[in-house]
Amino acid sequence: MIEPRWFLDNDWYAGGIPANVHVGREVYLDTSYSFAAFHSRQSPGLTLGHASGVYDRTNFFVGPQGMVTVGPYTCLNATTIICNERIEIGAHCLLAWGVVLSDTAPWPAAPRERRRTALRAAAADPMRLFPAASCARPVVLEDNVWIGFDSVILPGVTLGRGCIIGCKTVIAENVPPYAVVVGTPPRIVRTLEPDDDEAKRERACREYDRAWPAGVGGTKP
Repeated sequence: MIEPRWFLDNDWYAGGIPANVHVGREVYLDTSYSFAAFHSRQSPGLTLGHASGVYDRTNFFVGPQGMVTVGPYTCLNATTIICNERIEIGAHCLLAWGVVLSDTAPWPAAPRERRRTALRAAAADPMRLFPAASCARPVVLEDNVWIGFDSVILPGVTLGRGCIIGCKTVIAENVPPYAVVVGTPPRIVRTLEPDDDEAKRERACREYDRAWPAGVGGTKP
């Protein structure tokens, strides 16, 4: 059975977007190729908030049980999302190219028999889905998080509101709100003063709405 899909106007990729991808008003989607590996059977499997954007080579590798939420005014620019259970990205977040968010750890080198069993299961599956390597642990990005290019956020991590992750940083532990984290191993080099109250946010949203009145192309079935 072919799952229902909807399509973007003038998309170079003909695969379409699964019907359980829910988009808010004024969302920008670069191409449906971002969803070529999206296999969620949840409803919704992905929610994109108002005026969020999915740009360039962003890809959603989402398993059958995976659920992803992206808050309003958040920008995913060539970001990789690997989700087998739950990934939550808040509002007004900015994720640069090469950023990886994963709620599941990679396959270990051993035991070999477990990998062999998984390969047999994938071969017998019409969708050829490779089972998750381990139990998923949700990843949460609170509002106003910025992540620099080529950084990796590992399973079970929560990034606190307003924190900034420097380029090429691997994050394996929770980051407190408004912390600036850089380096290998990662370290907090500064804590920012909170200046993102609701009044300033609402003013920024009004300015955005005046500047960008057009919405995403395409229609749902």
